[in-house]
Amino acid sequence: MTGPDRIALRSAVRAFVRTHHPDVGGDPQVFTAGLRRLRESGGGAAGFVADDDPRLNVPVTIVTTRSRALTWLIRLGRRIRLRLTHAAKRRTDKRSNPR
Repeated sequence: MTGPDRIALRSAVRAFVRTHHPDVGGDPQVFTAGLRRLRESGGGAAGFVADDDPRLNVPVTIVTTRSRALTWLIRLGRRIRLRLTHAAKRRTDKRSNPR
């Protein structure tokens, strides 16, 4: 498939998905049938992944981009917030239940 044909097919798929996707009120059966028809017409092009692609059977890995310093600061802030909320709770408990 040549470049312009591939771009046209991709545009057609995107337009179809925008109008018929179940998340925007489309019918799920119409959506799956239309995608199947578009996949067959494009010969597996336009970014479609085959159902038997081995990349689909690997575990998902999450990559964090936070630096260690940022993570440390976030944890410190959470600890301080936790201490302050516990201290405030202890103060209200002492006021309502004196010994």
